Amino acid sequence: MSSKKEVKITCPRCDATSPFTIWLSINTADDPELKESVRNQSLFRFTCPYCGVETMIDYGLLYHQPENKLMVHYAVTPENEQEVVSMLTDPEKNAPFRSLFDAHYVIRVVRSRNQMLEKLAIFDANYDDRLIELYKRDLEQAYKAEHPDAVAPQILLFNTPENEQMFQIIDGNETKGVVPLNTSYYYLLLQRHGKEMRELFEENPIVNQDWASDFLLTDAFVVPPKSNNTFEQIN
Repeated sequence: MSSKKEVKITCPRCDATSPFTIWLSINTADDPELKESVRNQSLFRFTCPYCGVETMIDYGLLYHQPENKLMVHYAVTPENEQEVVSMLTDPEKNAPFRSLFDAHYVIRVVRSRNQMLEKLAIFDANYDDRLIELYKRDLEQAYKAEHPDAVAPQILLFNTPENEQMFQIIDGNETKGVVPLNTSYYYLLLQRHGKEMRELFEENPIVNQDWASDFLLTDAFVVPPKSNNTFEQIN
């Protein structure tokens, strides 16, 4: 069951206070229309009824998509993240989730709205987020090799309106380019690591670049193949 509450938002332009609905949890079986509202971020967009200015309101929530056995918990603070992870992994606390684990649910905990949107994009396209994180790790290494002055590149997968999967490369808070997902390389990673993936403890809720670094040895790096220009520069 979905859960929501009303809060008061002060407009950053005119200082007027207006009501705004935040969702504590979303169950897409009960409210299927919210699937798109999360993905287009309208669920986080506040429009002042007095002056019309739009503001993004960042808040955490539990996204539950039972038809695909998927849960993504967006934890806004480290404390909330630790609480949720403990609840999922501590045998003394995770009894309420046993039926979900037995049903092979995918349960993830993320720390930003972008990470939540990326997880949804990955699972919408029927990819394994663990393999995507390994792919992103190799892609980051390739980007750093071509751009030795890179600050702290971040790579996020997104789906285009044409339902194509692209990686966005962000470096120093600027988008530097986009890279199409190479399905041949993805399936190469699946062939290389699929057996290990199947043997992994399925209840690990955090799958990110730290997870990928822990999973792989440094010398396991392989540069992803290029098709024309790997890094399509954005001007």
